[in-house]
Amino acid sequence: MGTASMFGKHTFDVELDCPWMTADVWVTFTNDGEGLVTLESVVTRPNQQDITNLVNQDYLFDLISEFVSNADYHESDHGN
Repeated sequence: MGTASMFGKHTFDVELDCPWMTADVWVTFTNDGEGLVTLESVVTRPNQQDITNLVNQDYLFDLISEFVSNADYHESDHGN
């Protein structure tokens, strides 16, 4: 299918689970288009507490990778 053009700043919502709680969060990241993905923030919904430093970074980057790979594709992603 090719690779989605997910450059720039993006936010998606996800549910984070641990043995003692579940948190609905927004994950915000930027992709510079040259392979550098930067985690901007992980913010709880609805009270907007920043928990970026409390969550496993490797897990978050796995979620970002999954989000990008499941993105809607456009004809221009394939050079058409």
